Amino acid sequence: MQYCITPAERHGSCYHEFYRGKWDEVSCWKEDSLLLHDDVLFSATDFVNALRAVFPDYDPFGETEVSADKWRLLGQYIPKNSDAQAIYEEIDQWATDVFDGADRFTIIGI
Repeated sequence: MQYCITPAERHGSCYHEFYRGKWDEVSCWKEDSLLLHDDVLFSATDFVNALRAVFPDYDPFGETEVSADKWRLLGQYIPKNSDAQAIYEEIDQWATDVFDGADRFTIIGI
């Protein structure tokens, strides 16, 4: 992966965790989560703008539940041939697997 890492690869705590299903409000850095570093997220302004367009109350320090429909909608807000699109596509591989068994994932902010 170019943009995301697994919890086993994590150094520090400045990551946004893409957590399978609804967050249990206890567990973090789960083995099957995907992590995106804060610097990577906020350097891809088109990705952040898409998040804020689809989730007007998006809080990078809180939790955001993402359904399959909202995830696909988010992808439509991202310009083609951008770093944001590459990040979306990388997470989408993981999200597709998540949506095969769950109705949502949760983005847990830093």
